[in-house]
Amino acid sequence: MRSAQSSYRDRTHEFQSIAERLKKSIPSNGPNNPSSSSSVGVSQVNGPRSAVIQSEFNKRASKIGFGIHQTSQKLAKLAKLAKRTSVFDDPTLEIQELTAVIKQDITALNSAVVDLQLLCNTQNESGNISSDTTSHSTTVVDNLKNRLMTATKEFKEVLTMRTENLKVHENRRQLYSSTASKEPANPFVRQRPLAAKSPNGPSAPPWANAASTSSALFPKKSAEGDSQPLLQQQNQQQQQMVPLQDTYMQSRAEALQNVESTIHELSNIFTQLATMVSQQGEIAIRIDENMEDTLANVEGAQNQLINWPQLKALIIGSLSGNAQKDREMGSVLDEN
Repeated sequence: MRSAQSSYRDRTHEFQSIAERLKKSIPSNGPNNPSSSSSVGVSQVNGPRSAVIQSEFNKRASKIGFGIHQTSQKLAKLAKLAKRTSVFDDPTLEIQELTAVIKQDITALNSAVVDLQLLCNTQNESGNISSDTTSHSTTVVDNLKNRLMTATKEFKEVLTMRTENLKVHENRRQLYSSTASKEPANPFVRQRPLAAKSPNGPSAPPWANAASTSSALFPKKSAEGDSQPLLQQQNQQQQQMVPLQDTYMQSRAEALQNVESTIHELSNIFTQLATMVSQQGEIAIRIDENMEDTLANVEGAQNQLINWPQLKALIIGSLSGNAQKDREMGSVLDEN
């Protein structure tokens, strides 16, 4: 019996100590701990929430990219129309409609990019996503900004070209109209008689009255009566041309004014995008500076690790020398 009793050992205290140690190391597994349950609930909520935000970010970025692509195609069509320099082949109405559509698209895309930037900042500040996802989102936003800024710049250049063409057409029209007003009379049209008739001039020859004798048989219409309807018709045509010219000039002036106002609004959008890109560039510069400091610290640590064996030998040598001195002092004290 004594040998049987001495063959086992009570290790209950060891088991309890291990259980207590596990409790302290994993507090979230405790069912009666409200703080641990709340942290688990928050983590379970933040996981799907971050996934929803990332999905929404991807959808918005895809829509913005597709919108920029469509706007670029419209810009190419507008550039072809704006390159037409002929006065008789000038699609003013089509250019105005396409300009208004592109302007509206660029304004909407600019607002969408700003909202996407805010969503990206919110996502990055939440801390529930990885660093790779954060860098990917930032790169996507920067790419969309640059593409939209390029499209805005191209639109501004096309409108500037359109403005120059309108001014060239206007100068050409004024040149021709002033030249036409200063042109001399047609030399082939008789403006006045070659010689004035004098009242005391010689009498007409006898055969000059033959027309009067034949007028009874063959009556002729007067020349003045023939010319009056022609003059009235020319006057009516000129009066009809005046309102047409006024309407044409008014439409050209409105087209030029619309183009200039659109260029001004595009300048504001371009400035806003450039400011956003420059701010992002400053952040990138600060990140690069931090990376340079980190690399310098890493290189310094590597140098210290390389010099560590020599430093270790010095420390060991000094410690061994101190131990030798301690032994010598101990022996001296023992002798005394």
